[in-house]
Amino acid sequence: MIGTTAQGKVGRAQPDRRLSKRDLVSMTALGSGFTRAIVEAVLNRQAEATGSDDVCAGGMCSGFDASVQMASFSVQLGIMAPLLASGAVASRKTPRDPASGRWSRPRGAWGPRFIRGVASLAALGAVVGPSHADADVSESFRFVVVGDTQTDGGESSVNWDVLTQLVQDMNSHEPDIGLFVGDLVGGSSSLATTQSQWADFLTATDAFTGTRLPIPGNHDVYGGVGTFAAFAATFDWLPTDDSPPGEEGVSYYVDHEGVRFIGITSDQESGTSSKVSNEGLDWLATKLVEAEALGIQHTVVFTHHPVSFSSDNYHGGTAGDFWQTLVGHDVTALFTGHWHRYQPSRLGAGGDSWETIIGTGGGWTGFEPIRSYQQMWGFGVGEVDGESLIMSFYADSDGDGAYDDLMDTYTVAWPTLGGESLEPHGLIARYSFEGGAAEDDAPGPLGRGIHADVLGGGSVGAGGIQGDALWLSGSQDYAEAGAIDDYVLSLNGDLTLSLWTKLDSLGAGSWANTLIAYGTNDYYTEDEETNYSYWLNLSNDSGGTYLRFYWEYSGGYNVSSYSSVPLDIEFDTWHHIVATRDADAMEVRFYLDGNLVGDPVPFDRLPTGGGRGMLYLGSDTVDYLGYGYEIYGGLDEVCIYDEVLDADAAAGLFGLDDCEDYGGSPGVSPVPTATSEPSRSWLLVIAMGGVALYMLRELRART
Repeated sequence: MIGTTAQGKVGRAQPDRRLSKRDLVSMTALGSGFTRAIVEAVLNRQAEATGSDDVCAGGMCSGFDASVQMASFSVQLGIMAPLLASGAVASRKTPRDPASGRWSRPRGAWGPRFIRGVASLAALGAVVGPSHADADVSESFRFVVVGDTQTDGGESSVNWDVLTQLVQDMNSHEPDIGLFVGDLVGGSSSLATTQSQWADFLTATDAFTGTRLPIPGNHDVYGGVGTFAAFAATFDWLPTDDSPPGEEGVSYYVDHEGVRFIGITSDQESGTSSKVSNEGLDWLATKLVEAEALGIQHTVVFTHHPVSFSSDNYHGGTAGDFWQTLVGHDVTALFTGHWHRYQPSRLGAGGDSWETIIGTGGGWTGFEPIRSYQQMWGFGVGEVDGESLIMSFYADSDGDGAYDDLMDTYTVAWPTLGGESLEPHGLIARYSFEGGAAEDDAPGPLGRGIHADVLGGGSVGAGGIQGDALWLSGSQDYAEAGAIDDYVLSLNGDLTLSLWTKLDSLGAGSWANTLIAYGTNDYYTEDEETNYSYWLNLSNDSGGTYLRFYWEYSGGYNVSSYSSVPLDIEFDTWHHIVATRDADAMEVRFYLDGNLVGDPVPFDRLPTGGGRGMLYLGSDTVDYLGYGYEIYGGLDEVCIYDEVLDADAAAGLFGLDDCEDYGGSPGVSPVPTATSEPSRSWLLVIAMGGVALYMLRELRART
């Protein structure tokens, strides 16, 4: 075969010796198993020598499992990071779409900052151990999840082409379980027709290698009374011995390797639908209490209707009994469908539970307004490993017909140390506007590279507080940042916004002069998923100019916090502004040019929802362009943190310190501390070294 070499000369093409993502998964799994074997053998030898009871004869005590869990986690990250960074793993990078000008970034194309961050987490895992929980540690396994496998209009039952390919690509991850979260088929008012369509679903998914756990959606219950009995008869392997009354085989639970999966219908065969029944809520609470008593580590709930689409169902949003039951029992994750998109988010309202909308199984994707990075077919993969649960989303970004392209990854549950989560916090996004672009250059793993497009006549150019800046005319120009993982900017708890602004003039009105906002108004304007997570402006009227921090909760209810004293803003001068939201103290603080503005301002409600939002710089959301809410002037060094910075940090940032110099509370020091078992720490390090050498040998053999 003749081709072009990397040097650009014509010659014989070299074979691609890079590892595929599938190879990478296999190698990390091998590394994890190898780590377990080494550490088990070494610790058992130590137990024999010391007479310790800590390691059982079989090597599977809870303390050992917790140690191996962290070592295994570290090995997986340690293998993945250098391979990705060195280019040993094949990845795909997609440029800007020439038609829309938007970035299309498969999440498989991680940047070097992300890789360095992952490597740092791997190092952290190598020097610290996890907490030793009383409960049994969840065993490592995978599950997959998808919803809305119904027809996209081309067939009557399922989307045959998509669903059969999804199953094939799901199987490559060797899942134990598959969650199918409703709208399995197109449905019919004839129950007999619906049953025939369910038979098609069974045929299309028959090759799935794990256990299928489906629940019905609204399309599945068009047949009315009798649907639930028919569903249970069709999917006759589903449990029927412990369900809400009348929902046997429709709402149920399955315990697997320390995880409780609870499927509960939010579509009813009669009466009020689009909600969990009262009997279902009572049963759900009982099963969650039972899981806690049993020491089950993760609970995963799946239903059809999303909580965050509060205008489209009767869940009651995050204030409703269903969501409050979930967060009240620290449910790890909720998976839903109904809307044919991929949309994870932490909804807030009393807990850290995730809702992931994943109605991506083949249903119609033409719902306006189109966001191509959300409205795509694909599936989720859950990786359970002890305390951690990591979700990934796979789709077909390269158009080859296979759903094997990694688009996004997020951590639903983090390991803990001493009862404290190891989830890192700090700088989430930064827009320095260097190089003529509005790119997010916050370092990974927190920074995701959620770049902004400058639209409506705005520009990026010289004259910033440092280098370039974003320049806007105050007339329908702005910067907008959106991507498949922009949900990381939907921050409903602790928050710090830091930015520089240089204004030519101030618009008049309480909503004028928008500096930064995260939200949307593009479908349901008062729906919980479109809520503003934050919005900061300079409110300007006859009473003076005040900083205003605004957000929304529940069905679009407003919270506004104004600075307690007016500001003295000079035109044609760069000013530094910081706004902080403290979720524990329930207070907002404002800083201007390094100094606290007035007194802390109390508030009584935190934002909720917001997962559908996008980030706007210099304007309100695009739906409010032309209302006079944009700024006339410049923005520079916009930094967003998911924690509260103090007065010293505000002063330092005003002094032009780097945003990276502040924030960052990983929950544990990466410096190892003395313990009563130093030999065990060294044994883990030795085991890690052995794994590294083994994997290098394997890599050389492959290349």
